[in-house]
Amino acid sequence: MSKLSYEKLGSALDLHHNLLHAEKQAIASRDLNTVESILSQKDQSLELLLLAKSEFGTKFPPHIESRINEVISLQEMNTNEFRKLHIQDSNSLDSNKLTNPLHKRLRQAYSN
Repeated sequence: MSKLSYEKLGSALDLHHNLLHAEKQAIASRDLNTVESILSQKDQSLELLLLAKSEFGTKFPPHIESRINEVISLQEMNTNEFRKLHIQDSNSLDSNKLTNPLHKRLRQAYSN
């Protein structure tokens, strides 16, 4: 594959990686509006990432494979942290908050 194509994939990985770090911070600060905004950006970023990845099939140089694994690992950590937050908040929410559309969308986004 051409170096330019790997650079395109690398840029897509960088963008997604940065969004995952922002998401991690938003989850830690319990800023659900920011988490929702980042989810939307991640959807767009993931489309770019999949488009760039589609040019390569399944074989990647080690440095690209390592970055892909890092992004997957960060996503898994964020999902786990959000689930912990959701469990904590579910125990303390009143019935009005349980019907909050934002809360429902976020719960769906991080469920299996």
